[in-house]
Amino acid sequence: MTSPTRQLRDDLVGRGLVEGLPAAFLAGITRFGRPPQAELDALTAEVTALAGRLSAGTADDGDLPLLTRALYLGGHADLLAGRGVLSPMYDVLGGFRDNLARPLGPRLAERPVTARRWRLLGRTIGFPIGIPACVLNGSEAWVRHNVANGWNVLTYKTVRGRAHPPNEQPNWAFAARETASLAPGAPADVVADPWDWVEPGSSTVSSVNSFGVPSPEPEEWMADLARAVAAVGDEQLLLVSVMGEGEDLAADFARTALMAQEAGAAVVELNLSCPNTLSAAGVKPPLCLDPDATVAVVEHVRRALDDRTGLVAKLSWLDERQLAALVPRLAPLVDGIAGINTVQSRVRRSDGTPTFPGRELAGLSGIAVRDPALDFTRRLVALRDAGGVHFDVLAMGGVTDPASFEALFVAGAGAVQSAAGAFADPLLAQKCTIELGETL
Repeated sequence: MTSPTRQLRDDLVGRGLVEGLPAAFLAGITRFGRPPQAELDALTAEVTALAGRLSAGTADDGDLPLLTRALYLGGHADLLAGRGVLSPMYDVLGGFRDNLARPLGPRLAERPVTARRWRLLGRTIGFPIGIPACVLNGSEAWVRHNVANGWNVLTYKTVRGRAHPPNEQPNWAFAARETASLAPGAPADVVADPWDWVEPGSSTVSSVNSFGVPSPEPEEWMADLARAVAAVGDEQLLLVSVMGEGEDLAADFARTALMAQEAGAAVVELNLSCPNTLSAAGVKPPLCLDPDATVAVVEHVRRALDDRTGLVAKLSWLDERQLAALVPRLAPLVDGIAGINTVQSRVRRSDGTPTFPGRELAGLSGIAVRDPALDFTRRLVALRDAGGVHFDVLAMGGVTDPASFEALFVAGAGAVQSAAGAFADPLLAQKCTIELGETL
């Protein structure tokens, strides 16, 4: 069998890209700032030497990690996907709009399936792993891509009742120094440079993002959502995340939820949890920190939706007092509660400036939030069991390998979703399905 490096080398030679690879890599790694000169010089020298080996035909699979990074940052991630080589799912150098139509990462020829089925939100689904509301479910193209790779519980990225632009780039970066979990409730002060890199498939991946919950016009996302609904099969469940805004917040949440229902959504998820939404005063705290406002929104939406439409409330990490005060009020109103979202964190570059220009606060995800997510899920399940009103739990946070998936499921989740883990390893669902599909 021909090695991936040999295949990629042939692709590069065939397209005449070998000679320009060092310059393309340099442009990519300095797109949003310059690494320290010594680091930049060393990386450039390594990629230049790699290009020499590719030209000479002497590159081997020991070069694959560097070649993957060079192709991804050099704008040639499509070559990696074409050869089935792992790379991040999202183009961090491209804009939000560019990414909506172009999922990255390999796509399986045959999606993983199991003979077993699971129940979630009144539906029967395949292996209960998915991707939460984020840019990795930003369009029909993404939904189709994720379904093909075995992700069964997909939440369409948060949409609004009017168009909203993304924050200034960069919007997503690896937090390469965060390789272990924070303690639940611990403040997060993260160092992350836009040029940081984590090996694709790493189970110790963390990332930071600051998108600002962008949304196309309703006419655009409703049409796309209708196509996405048609793209999922009997084994999948597609939820749709919505957000309200303005002075009459509850009414706007309800208006947007009705749009999603009209477009075909079987389940609406209320984004009460986003930690990086901008306002004139700066980054706003998650809405779910205000229990009265949260309940008012959920009550308003529940009255507005058809009884057949499922309703899920998504929360950020809340401490014991906050969660215990909120869950009994939400339980009679919803079919499910999801959490956690990314953890609001102070994020700076290694030189002390904000990783995301003008925005010191951003969302931290990946292994860095694994323990907070497990803590939240256990407490949420305990409150459900003690309260006597059933709702399903959609757990997420720190899911980067089969073991972290299983931990949340065993804690009582009906389904488990992954964002940073999926970003770093598009085939994570396949790995979890193969390892746990017959024993979960």
